[in-house]
Amino acid sequence: MKIKVFVVDDHQLFIDGLKALLKISPEIKVVGEAVSGKECIEKLENLDIDVLITDISMPEMNGDELVKIVKLRFSSIRILTLSMHYDYQYIDKMINAGTLGYILKNTGIKELSDAIRIVYAGKSYYSSKVQESIVLGFSQERVQNFKALADKPDDIFLTPRESEILKMIIDGHSSNEIADILELSYHTITSHRKNINAKLGTSSLLEMTRIANDKRLV
Repeated sequence: MKIKVFVVDDHQLFIDGLKALLKISPEIKVVGEAVSGKECIEKLENLDIDVLITDISMPEMNGDELVKIVKLRFSSIRILTLSMHYDYQYIDKMINAGTLGYILKNTGIKELSDAIRIVYAGKSYYSSKVQESIVLGFSQERVQNFKALADKPDDIFLTPRESEILKMIIDGHSSNEIADILELSYHTITSHRKNINAKLGTSSLLEMTRIANDKRLV
């Protein structure tokens, strides 16, 4: 059984090159392509796809917008971002939208094939450069959050939904469990968790629990 792949990129030459490379992998088959997000959505209506590979910067619809629509309308499709951008802001936007993997366009065929297989299995995959950007970006966010918390140590405002999720996290529920209980998507819960960590200036469950108890947030 082959992994059925659909490729979206606004450069046809790149799509053709990617298809030629993926022919080397016997377990992967490109069954569709599109040069825009709009065209992609139209074609997905009539195709059975396992993995969608998409760029970020495209005409008519950016990659994060496409990912959100695909996750909403074709929830079984796994998504892998393939881009030249490795700035944290791009990576963060795509992850929050629902992409499972993120690799760069200068990657080799082996890593590309590995990323497709891993994402197809429902697991995350980030190339080494992307991982470095995530760590650096998160560290910078954390410093900013700590500074903000120091300036206003008692001024932490959580929305009712964030307070609800915070209590469930501290009670030991995983993101998947919270998503099932609240009937929300996994990516919505992870987005809320990120916002809660940002507001509390935390990066671990231990820190989150301590701050929440100190500030009487739960």
